[in-house]
Amino acid sequence: MTIRQEIHSFIDEISESKLAALKPLLCALADESMVIETNLTDEERTIIAESMDDYSANPGTFIPLKRL
Repeated sequence: MTIRQEIHSFIDEISESKLAALKPLLCALADESMVIETNLTDEERTIIAESMDDYSANPGTFIPLKRL
């Protein structure tokens, strides 16, 4: 099974309400003009690491916007 087929099988199992949340991400990933920044500052890396730690400790919650 290719990655594309595997992803399609996941999408087929997702409810409509969850697909609505996924749609903007898929649109962004499909946009070839979008550039994903990889040159992060130390401060940005620290914020991301702290956010991931917070999320890991509380997986049922969302990452607060103040962390972004």
